[in-house]
Amino acid sequence: MQNTKPIITAENLVFRYPGSEFRLAFPKLEVAVGAHCVITGPSGCGKTTWLRLLSGIERTQAGEITIKGQRLSELSNTAMRDFRNRECGFIFQDFRLVEYLSLRDNILLGVTLGSKRDRGPAIARLDELANRVGIAHLLDRPVIKLSRGEMQRVAVCRALIHNPAVIFADEPTANLDRKNSDIIWDLINSEARSNDATVLAVTHDADSINRFEQVVDLDSLMETAAS
Repeated sequence: MQNTKPIITAENLVFRYPGSEFRLAFPKLEVAVGAHCVITGPSGCGKTTWLRLLSGIERTQAGEITIKGQRLSELSNTAMRDFRNRECGFIFQDFRLVEYLSLRDNILLGVTLGSKRDRGPAIARLDELANRVGIAHLLDRPVIKLSRGEMQRVAVCRALIHNPAVIFADEPTANLDRKNSDIIWDLINSEARSNDATVLAVTHDADSINRFEQVVDLDSLMETAAS
């Protein structure tokens, strides 16, 4: 049975990029422990920005975001990075891979940067995750030699390798066909459920949206305004 206690809360958020008239404001959102929540809405409404705010990659100008009881506004940039490396996994739309490193090193990069963390469990999980998404035979190949679909799968493994409490996924299957999209979603969902992790995703794919029990439509719930 899903825990109804919220792991993420966001209240009275306001955000604007410097020098831009594009403004986002959102009154309240709660996502429960273990919930699978998807953010939907038309292109340009702020879905990716919203995901970056909730994960602490971007800072809000007003309001408060709390993850696992930690107010993000109370964290310095360094503390925020350490908290995110420890508690969150992020699948970026543009992958954010280091091209000259191998797949193996890219997947372990977050664990390496979190130097206080024991790498042993992550190393033990690497082959299993890579095998499930069909890239185990490529682990020692430089990322620059991969197709975009293969890069996508590396990015997914990197986000899951340390068993994060929250998985943020920004269009995690955008470069994949239906078969491989299903493999990725099945992996994300099974990993999340086995660890009671929360999934917060952005996707345009209608079939993928049907996998989620909580749907947040930004077009109807969020004020997008210029002032």
